[in-house]
Amino acid sequence: MPNPRTLKIGDYIRILRVPQCDLEQRERELAEKTEMAGWTADSIERIIEQPPVVRISRIDASGCVWYETSIIGPDGTAENHSLIVYEDDTWECVDTSTD
Repeated sequence: MPNPRTLKIGDYIRILRVPQCDLEQRERELAEKTEMAGWTADSIERIIEQPPVVRISRIDASGCVWYETSIIGPDGTAENHSLIVYEDDTWECVDTSTD
């Protein structure tokens, strides 16, 4: 399983699927009829629909790794997102070096 703590700012990763915790959160929110239920999972699904390669933008004081990306929202406007990289198999490193 990839470890996000090996990533550095400027590294690229490919988002492969929505983390299980975000899928479970969406199910809970839908059941509770929460406003904007499943927003995070829905956003990650839209990231995957576009070229899903994102750049690591920051590492916070706790060592959590974050990426930022822009996607087209349901209403057709650009949305900026800042999302954490989990220690799971929902992403993979992308080698951007050219030999």
